[in-house]
Amino acid sequence: MLNKIPQNEWIVIYVTNDFTDAHIIAGRLEVEGIKSFVHRQPGAAAFGITVGSIGEISVLVHPRDEARAEAVLYPDEPDELPDSTSEILYRFDQENDDDPVE
Repeated sequence: MLNKIPQNEWIVIYVTNDFTDAHIIAGRLEVEGIKSFVHRQPGAAAFGITVGSIGEISVLVHPRDEARAEAVLYPDEPDELPDSTSEILYRFDQENDDDPVE
């Protein structure tokens, strides 16, 4: 028997404390054909709570759309950090004499 994810399970793809920001992210996903919805803890709006875990507003997607949603929302982020700092490239302005670069 296959291990199927029930239709009512969703994955949090984005968390913010700004209601407008959450709806912009959800709209961006919808444009790409990814169904999403915005969730806020019940009662948080009634009490005006906008900080902490109770004030969080989450954008959720179906598990099958998680990889696509991450690619849309975070296209330039690397999957892993380099193993050593020697792989990180630093760029210095050589023309600026104020920088103590030797």
